Amino acid sequence: MTLSQVAQKDFEDAVRSRMVWGIIGVFVGFMGFVMLVALSATDGADALGDAALGLTAQLSQLFVPLVALVVGYMAVVGERRSGSLRVLLTYPHSRRDIVFGKLFGRSAVIAIALGVGSTLSLLVATMLVAAPDIGNTTGLIGSIVLFGVAFTGVAVGISASVGTRGRAMALAIGSLLVFLLVWDAAAAGVYAAVTGSLPGLEVEAWYFLLKRLSPVGAFRAIADGFVSGRLGSLFQVGLEQIPQGTTPEQRRLANRVPGALPFYLTNWFAGLTLVAWGVVPAVFGYVRFSQSDI
Repeated sequence: MTLSQVAQKDFEDAVRSRMVWGIIGVFVGFMGFVMLVALSATDGADALGDAALGLTAQLSQLFVPLVALVVGYMAVVGERRSGSLRVLLTYPHSRRDIVFGKLFGRSAVIAIALGVGSTLSLLVATMLVAAPDIGNTTGLIGSIVLFGVAFTGVAVGISASVGTRGRAMALAIGSLLVFLLVWDAAAAGVYAAVTGSLPGLEVEAWYFLLKRLSPVGAFRAIADGFVSGRLGSLFQVGLEQIPQGTTPEQRRLANRVPGALPFYLTNWFAGLTLVAWGVVPAVFGYVRFSQSDI
């Protein structure tokens, strides 16, 4: 029961600090910006809905991790910094209860904020113009929420593994840069080292596995099924040798990998990857936290 008590208190503290409402407001504003951009670039309600979903998925690669890291990076280290951690440990709370209670509490904050924000944005879009396809919209909202929970696990793991706010902030910023800029470049580098050439239009399946093992790559793989066209990296590193004029259909995963797609390139495996990112960093942070002197 102590774990659930920590989670409940952490969630209530976030609500009282207006963190949830702030995230919802920012997300609704973000979606409003997306709708304005889509409206200025397309003609017709159907095209607007498709463009809005695609742009939302594209920009979520940056926006969602940033919000989740901001919400979670002070979860444990903030208690250390204020001295309230020692008070918490005088109650029948173990260090495990604190870390995973914080994980559940902050994950609930992110899930509700992103879910409610997305729903409100959809209602606004429906009243002003036209609703995007409901199935694709629901799927994209679900993938965004799961993506946010995954990065919340990363943030809480960081927060539990360090003793100062400065280190937590540095690791949070560093992890964001790694996932957005370095990971895909490193995957292309590994592919070049193994095969002797950079990835082209047709590549080995394991190359895409390397890319999808990051939370950003896993989210991109899931969200790609709910948007028209192809969902690419937010920041193109330019390490793939793909001929100019290649159509989006030719860039589809099924057309770039010879033969049948292996199980590790399916959407359910990408979903499991996001779940793992929501749990494994928190477990690592707990191990470090359990051995630290507070």
